[in-house]
Amino acid sequence: MKSRSNPAAVTTAITVALALGVASAVSADTVVLTSVTDNTLIEDPTGAFSCGAAQYFFAGRVGVNGGSTIRRGAVRFDLSSIPAGSTITGVSLRMYCSAAGLTSAQTVSLKRFQASWGEGPSVAFGGGGAPSQTNDVTWLHRHYPGTLWSTPGGQFTSTITASRSVGTVGYYTWASTPQFITDVQAMVNQPSSNFGWMVQGNETTLQAVKRFDSHESTVAASRPQLTVVYLPPTSYDLTGDNKVNGADLAALLGGWGVDGPADFNNDGTVGAADLAVLLGAWTS
Repeated sequence: MKSRSNPAAVTTAITVALALGVASAVSADTVVLTSVTDNTLIEDPTGAFSCGAAQYFFAGRVGVNGGSTIRRGAVRFDLSSIPAGSTITGVSLRMYCSAAGLTSAQTVSLKRFQASWGEGPSVAFGGGGAPSQTNDVTWLHRHYPGTLWSTPGGQFTSTITASRSVGTVGYYTWASTPQFITDVQAMVNQPSSNFGWMVQGNETTLQAVKRFDSHESTVAASRPQLTVVYLPPTSYDLTGDNKVNGADLAALLGGWGVDGPADFNNDGTVGAADLAVLLGAWTS
């Protein structure tokens, strides 16, 4: 049997693991989710139009033929397949731009919604929308016709979650950012706060609007897809209390230098790499 390392060596291993970024050593799970609700907030003083059941949603300012008004996309994903207590380590969003008012690159940003919104049965075939139906989100309503936004145009954070230049027709990916991870972590920790994101295009330039396929698209691959990478909460639970915490750390240190349950990377010895895994999966 191999001898255990001394306390000083263990302390050094902890320091090194933290310095190197503990999550990088963890074998994470990945889930790919298709949007469950998406719609368009169409700038209109009465909230008369929406795109609830349309195959598209829009982001940016339209041209004079559309009244030179603003469109804001709304997209939300069901995160319930991610176990409660998971640690989110990466998030990206892929969407298909199926039409562009201007084919020149325009910045399209995501901002987290701060209140719920709906998708009704309104069917529109263009950015002008169709008459709003029950539960539709509009420029004025979170849920048409009775529940209003506190501010016309939607309630969302000023912080940008992620941004991407979007030009002509094609697939675009909003890569993982610290804020993207923070957003999804908060939604997983508190599912009642999962209101999705507002998709904001160029709201200054006429005809800068971009059209994105929605979850109603007849082409499954073109529907919005959110990829989430996460550490399951109990993968490294050594004590059976459904948490990864100080008790598990004590169990790991108790088996330091020998083979055992805390040998997460299966190299035959509990060591610094296993400690990094445990700290990366920490829940409390």
